[in-house]
This record gives sequence, structure tokens and C-alpha cells, in this order.
Amino acid sequence: MPFIPDQRQEFERIALVHRDVLLRVASRILRCESLAEDAVQDTLLHAWRAFHQFERGSNCRAWLFRIMLNGIRRNRRRAVPLADLPARQSLDTLMTGRSSFGSVARLDATAAVDALPETQRTIFLLSAVEGFTCKEISGMQAIPIGTVMSRLSRCRAELRKVLRPRIQVGKRTD
Repeated sequence: MPFIPDQRQEFERIALVHRDVLLRVASRILRCESLAEDAVQDTLLHAWRAFHQFERGSNCRAWLFRIMLNGIRRNRRRAVPLADLPARQSLDTLMTGRSSFGSVARLDATAAVDALPETQRTIFLLSAVEGFTCKEISGMQAIPIGTVMSRLSRCRAELRKVLRPRIQVGKRTD
């Protein structure tokens, strides 16, 4: 299909606006800023090339996430040198304005989320942080909705198990 000149502006208007969200989630999944930037760049390049296939009026953000998650899955076979292992990032950057946690609790939450298996961490980030529905995540991950719900349930149970004792200690008993 030939490229339409107005398509560039449309791509910028509906796809490029999601770059920061894609980068934030890729950083949390991959735990490496440079790998995350590469994943987002690859995603946007793939989306640009396939933009003629995008169904106007559908959820562009979900379409971009599906492209990115598929790309991350394809590139998982590459080894990450030890020198490139990232420092932990604060969950605070993901939840700015959404949480009343103190800084210590944020670090606990970050550690708890980082300790989750990647499959659960990815689904948690897409659901709790990015607000995608289980149906949307199912489509992005190309897995049954029941699997999404199961992983999300296990993830939440694990986070409760790890964080509940810390929350109980922090509660005041006046």
C-alpha cells in the first residue's frame, strides 16, 4: 500500500504520543534503560512500517504494546552482559501521584514487584499501572484471558504476602 503524506502526521498524533508510556513499561520489564529504549525504538519503527494495517478508531496504545511485547519476547534469547544489568528503579516513577506510600514503603513495593517472575510483573504493570483490561492484555500477550487473570491473581497474592507484614508494622494504633 503506498504511503499517504498525511499518514505521517496521523502517526505522530496517535502513535508517538505513547512513547513515554512504552518506555516506562519496557524499563520495568527489561530492567535496563538502554534495552528499553531499543525496544521502544524497534516498536515505533515496526508500527511505522505497519501503520497502513492499523485499524483507525481502535486502541492504538494497545496495538503498540502488543508490538512491543512481541518484540521483547522475540529478543529474549539475547544474553545481557553483567555490566549491563540495571540498577533498581523506583516504583515511584510509575505511580507518581497515584500512591500515598512513604518512601520506605515505595522501596519495599519496588523490590516486591521486581521480585515477581517476568510474566507476572508484565501483566501487573499493564493492569495496575497502565490500566489495561484483562481482555486487552490477553490480546497483547496472545494468551487466554483466564491465564491473564490467573497470573494477575497470583501476582496480587504474592505482593500481599510480601507487603502485608510491612504495612502492619507501619500502622499506628492510637
